[in-house]
Amino acid sequence: MMKDRFPPLLRLLLIMSAVLFGGPFAAQGEILVQDTVWEGSVLVDEDIVVPEGVTLTVKGNTRVNVLSSDSTKTDPEYMSPLTEITVRGNLLVEGTPDGPVSFQLDPAGGKGGSWAGIIVDGGKAAIGSAVIRDAEAGLWIIKGKAELDGSTLSSNRYGLVAQTTDSLVRINGSTVTGNEYGLMVLDGAELVRNDTSVADNQRMDFHTGVAADHVFSLLNYDFAEQGEARVLEDEVLMGDVIWQGRILIRGRIRVPAESRLIIMPGTIVEFARKDTNGDGIGENGLMMQGVLIAKGTPQKPILFRSAEPVRQKGDWDAINIINSDGARNIIEYCQVEDAYRGLHFHFSNVAVQRSLFRNNFRGIQFQESTVELRGNQFYENASGVQARDSEIILADNLLVNNVFGANFLRSHLTVTGNRFGANLDFGLKIREGYPTVTANVLHHNRYGVMFSDAAYGRITGNLLLDNKETGVSVRDSANMEISGNFVQANGVSGISVRDTMAVIRGNHVAENGERGIGVISFQGEITGNTIVDNRLYAIAAEDEGDVSAPSNWYGGDDVDAVIFDRNDESGRGLVQYEPVAAGPPEYVWPLPAVPVDLSWAEKIVVPETVAVPAGVALVVKPGAMILFAGDAGMEVQGKLQAVGTRDERITFTAREGSKPESWGEIHFEYAEGSRLSNCDFQYATWGVHSHFTALPVIGCSFTNNYGGIRFRSGPLRIRNSLFRDNSIGIRAYLGFAEISGNIVTGNAKGIFVREQGGGLTITGNNIFDNIDYNIWVGDFNTEDIRAAENWWGKDDPVETFFDARREPGIGTVLYEPRLKAPVEIIIGDDGRQ
Repeated sequence: MMKDRFPPLLRLLLIMSAVLFGGPFAAQGEILVQDTVWEGSVLVDEDIVVPEGVTLTVKGNTRVNVLSSDSTKTDPEYMSPLTEITVRGNLLVEGTPDGPVSFQLDPAGGKGGSWAGIIVDGGKAAIGSAVIRDAEAGLWIIKGKAELDGSTLSSNRYGLVAQTTDSLVRINGSTVTGNEYGLMVLDGAELVRNDTSVADNQRMDFHTGVAADHVFSLLNYDFAEQGEARVLEDEVLMGDVIWQGRILIRGRIRVPAESRLIIMPGTIVEFARKDTNGDGIGENGLMMQGVLIAKGTPQKPILFRSAEPVRQKGDWDAINIINSDGARNIIEYCQVEDAYRGLHFHFSNVAVQRSLFRNNFRGIQFQESTVELRGNQFYENASGVQARDSEIILADNLLVNNVFGANFLRSHLTVTGNRFGANLDFGLKIREGYPTVTANVLHHNRYGVMFSDAAYGRITGNLLLDNKETGVSVRDSANMEISGNFVQANGVSGISVRDTMAVIRGNHVAENGERGIGVISFQGEITGNTIVDNRLYAIAAEDEGDVSAPSNWYGGDDVDAVIFDRNDESGRGLVQYEPVAAGPPEYVWPLPAVPVDLSWAEKIVVPETVAVPAGVALVVKPGAMILFAGDAGMEVQGKLQAVGTRDERITFTAREGSKPESWGEIHFEYAEGSRLSNCDFQYATWGVHSHFTALPVIGCSFTNNYGGIRFRSGPLRIRNSLFRDNSIGIRAYLGFAEISGNIVTGNAKGIFVREQGGGLTITGNNIFDNIDYNIWVGDFNTEDIRAAENWWGKDDPVETFFDARREPGIGTVLYEPRLKAPVEIIIGDDGRQ
């Protein structure tokens, strides 16, 4: 952590020197601990943080030159690997039209490079008559306020980025031009523009992403009240030491090598805040050189938190584990809050499982270690996880609602089964190393997964959805495989690849805001992908290099219309898309569930039963074909909305086999809001199995299944549908349904009423030529069945019923009055039912 390097008197002399002699004042990496004034020529050669309660004032006619740096710094109070000015207090820039202020790369620092920009992280900035240039983002506002008057944002990657609903930005009489992107307003931030020009930015002038209200299943362990605390000051613990009850730490606790600290289930460890240098970071904590065993239970977790009445990030330092690489350190069922770094370890062997990290500057940070993180949750931290030069397994964790998700450098890394959601910047960022990223969900972040400088890597079988800018971003990498990913509805690009050698194969890339796949200086092949319904382009060649892209499916569109290359703008490469796939390739669904709202289109393979949990909506688009393997099916407790059209019907069928029971069933359980329309079900055990769900089934067909529909409760509305060549067409048990306008024929049993059939109304159907019975009343059904105004195919339909006429004591089919001729029925839903 950077400390204040200059005593007040020396700082004053440096400022006076800069003013009197024109020399630069070197504002080196630091947290400002008191109000500070910059004027004249200022050189920022490391990071600057303006903490809460401190004001940085920049006088008119000041030149702020920033040295370019792309470091691997890891201190959690900083927001970027680039040189930054981060404002958590107040920034006042007092430029005037005659004496403007400039923030830019140091001209003496050589060509190239960048700096982070001015980051308003919960603070306030009032910027008058300034030019901000050469930055990653001229201004980045998170949960803060900024006012820009008479200023210019130019030659940045992003002119201005504002995020979160509690951010307010006012831009008056300013210019945003010549950036790669002009204004990015995301996550519900408020932007007010007056007399401001936003034009001639390279990729786009303005982009917005609406705030989404995500409901995550977040842990928050319950803790029993403890008695009076045992108080520890600065202390060294020797041998085996056991903590239990309530522990209050007012200093730094050290556990030397060969010693162990064992923390019992239910223990509460609290840290008093001590900040001797005024940098806003607490200093009390644990220093482990021995072994830490902190094993709570679900009923008795262990709590580490601030002892302050109002708890804040950084109230205490960390649980530090240093050079403990023998016996494994174990942290299980723990809750860690309010720290600078919750866990921090070097040269250690650590397993962290089923624990919770929240309201920390950083949840976990480590390097040169062997680490396994499984089943943990990281939320409402500035940064979830950051690590380098380690052997890492990151599996089945939840990293949501942080600023940054997980960030890894030069590591042998396996990332699988995790969920990265609603992080303000990236979900997952990987630089260098040998990463494998499989079966993760990355959604509603600003960026999903970001790779750079990797010598090898695999991104396979992940879901990348609704990220504000990009689903997958890969830069300056080689030997990359990007395959089998579901990349949908990202704000700008689904997949963005730059200066990279890769194969992009077998992905489903759809509904992205501008381009499905964008490439710059790309070597490799794009093949076997489904790339459909992206707003502007399926594939965009962003530089002069040609792109090999054979055998992809573009949804039957005019391929030239969805490709952006030399044929659209000179100076670009040619996308070599021939031959085009004759039809959509199979996309194999990679996860056991549909974890967030999304849509299926084209050809989706379900290899094992997939769940649609409560609170999630799956939309199946017209024309889609869903293929089920073996006993696979669907368990729907959320919403399944499969609404085809008469011209583009939806098919649910077997991947292999063309006989009944070649796949399982679609099972609805309390799945309110679901709907099936213009769908075809074939070769299933049961096409539809519905419990306690109000389900419309309109214009569907059920053929060659063991059973078409079975249901309990309901109510169901079954209309204009076909049931043919099944063992059982419709089976009702304790059910309520309106069955009208259908054709039920060629089944062994047309309609089977197992029990309590009085809730059924069967009318206006053609029910005929079923092999055993048109209607079969079960032994436990004592209620009569209302079935008037149907056509039964015969003058006397009684012989087609198994009811009380054959077995006294069960219900009777009440078929009169009956129709004398078949009803004209069109199988399909015209949208009016």
